[in-house]
Amino acid sequence: MSQFSAALFRAALGLLRALFSPPRGRHARRRSTRVRRYADPKPATRPLPPAVPRLAEPRETFPADDVALVRPYYTAHEQARIQAAATARLEQWAAPRIPKPRVPEGDLLASPVTFEDLAQVTRQWIAQQEKKQATGVRG
Repeated sequence: MSQFSAALFRAALGLLRALFSPPRGRHARRRSTRVRRYADPKPATRPLPPAVPRLAEPRETFPADDVALVRPYYTAHEQARIQAAATARLEQWAAPRIPKPRVPEGDLLASPVTFEDLAQVTRQWIAQQEKKQATGVRG
């Protein structure tokens, strides 16, 4: 029994030594607290930009009516665009109206067909088929 208690005390003593001893190994290294050569201890400040030169006063003044505020080619483009839209509108309005196509008189499928009309046409077709069979014509 004394062997077991000695082994237990040895393990406990090893644990205490590990807790209170300084760390060892590659994970125990700490970063150096000294200032490195490339580090600048004072904060960086930006230099002030050079002063912007002021423009001289104009030698002449022009009346506002003489100065074109819009470029002439832009005005011409806008006028052409407006003119094209107006012409298209006029052509659409003045174009001859195309009437709706008329339904041909003899076309049964295009005209409104009632059930009686359909029944009559079916009777005619059946009669034609019976006549063909009676005469012996195949088709």
